[in-house]
Amino acid sequence: MAKKEVRQSKLSISILVLVFIAVLIFLALRKETAPQPAQVSVYNALQKASEHYDKGLYPDALLQYKKALELNNKTYEAYLGIGHSYLQLNLYNEALKAFQKTFGLDYHDFRTYYGLGLAYYFKEDYNSAYLNFVRAYELNPNNKAVASYLLNAYNAVGLYDEAINLANIKLATDQTNSQYYRKKAIADLLKNDLQKAAENAKKAVEIRSDYPGNHLTLGIVYMGLGEKENALEQFKKSLVQPQHTGFEGSAITYQLLNDDLNYQKNAKSASKYPRHSNSLSLLGFALLNLKEYGKAINEFNSAIENTPSYYLPYKGLGKAYMELGNKENAVANFEKAAQLNYLDEESKKLLEEARRLG
Repeated sequence: MAKKEVRQSKLSISILVLVFIAVLIFLALRKETAPQPAQVSVYNALQKASEHYDKGLYPDALLQYKKALELNNKTYEAYLGIGHSYLQLNLYNEALKAFQKTFGLDYHDFRTYYGLGLAYYFKEDYNSAYLNFVRAYELNPNNKAVASYLLNAYNAVGLYDEAINLANIKLATDQTNSQYYRKKAIADLLKNDLQKAAENAKKAVEIRSDYPGNHLTLGIVYMGLGEKENALEQFKKSLVQPQHTGFEGSAITYQLLNDDLNYQKNAKSASKYPRHSNSLSLLGFALLNLKEYGKAINEFNSAIENTPSYYLPYKGLGKAYMELGNKENAVANFEKAAQLNYLDEESKKLLEEARRLG
């Protein structure tokens, strides 16, 4: 009987030891998996930063993102947030630095390349933007924002067929997205196919008549077709959101109509807003189609003054000078366009043709 009790006692002690060990293991695991104070603080900083960002309080968002980095300098979301906050503040070089720092981390995804693409795009370094948007799209082809900016980049570097093909791919599954039609219209305009450009621009306006960019694109296309009254109507609708190109387009159209008073009025309004080299170049190409070479040259020169490193207005100038029989200036501008954009095969072909004719 005593031996039995001893055995039972030993068994009870063994069970207690095992239970104690299990409790120790559980507590250790719980300690490892439980959020540590630093982790909680990083999370809280990111949450506050996101709230500030959503309210448009970008300097406050920056402070919180930087606080998260002070707690953990490998926080991917913090670098992304800093980059996007700088983008909103138009500090593009600072944004680039923030996005580039994500490459030193163990983790980064398509958002790194998308952020870099945006920073380069807003700096009007379209070749670098194109390379990063391509990579972002490869990593996440279903992201609409990435596809949209890749379309912009295709058009900006002269890959118009690629822009049209990508827009068609997206329209196969989403025919209610006006931006795909609008960006196809821009590609068509730059390919000098204004009838197709008009079809796609009209479709964009049908889908979203509340978006000023759709009216602006259709106005430029109408101007290129010589439909001045229709162009004016669309430019006016685009000015629900006042911007340089809408006023500039209106001014040019009034000038074509010999309405000097309204020309002066809209030109003065245009001068109050930032110019965009891409839009100025589009206006220039529309004027080329009308054989208004002097006015086209003015727009291309304005675009170059705004962004000397952008190839498209140089190509436009080359075309205008070719039409005017000024081969020397044509060659000089085609050379500059080809130098600035190695992706644009048309500039290289035009340069060869101008040299041959010269």
